[in-house]
Amino acid sequence: MNHNDHEPSDERAAGRLSSALRRAMQSAIAEGMADPRVEGCLITVLDAVMTPDRSTVRFHISVLPGERGMLALAALRHASGRLKAGMFKKIEIRRLPRLEFVLDDSLKKQAALDAAMQAASQSRGHMPASDCAPEEPTQD
Repeated sequence: MNHNDHEPSDERAAGRLSSALRRAMQSAIAEGMADPRVEGCLITVLDAVMTPDRSTVRFHISVLPGERGMLALAALRHASGRLKAGMFKKIEIRRLPRLEFVLDDSLKKQAALDAAMQAASQSRGHMPASDCAPEEPTQD
């Protein structure tokens, strides 16, 4: 079998592991982050992506307020050993991979898109219906 070939069961197992790692990290952050850099921040683990060799897991995180993202990222990297120990208690795995953290602003982008769509919808709501809707063809 070629290394590029993936069996569905392997993909499902990798998906389950990534999901378990994401939940364990979220729990470890909630229970074990006493760093002043994250006080008043909401840190959400959006995704956990394993490298193909399973040596590293990259956590995609969202931080609110957004301007504190880099501070929270530094705090997570600093606390990675404690977080790893907290995760180890929650999932059954022989060896936890190396932890990496990246900021993911997809939630922020989605919120901006939703706001723009709502504003556009509201502005259309103030226009006469004849200007918004295409004219219906009449049948003879």
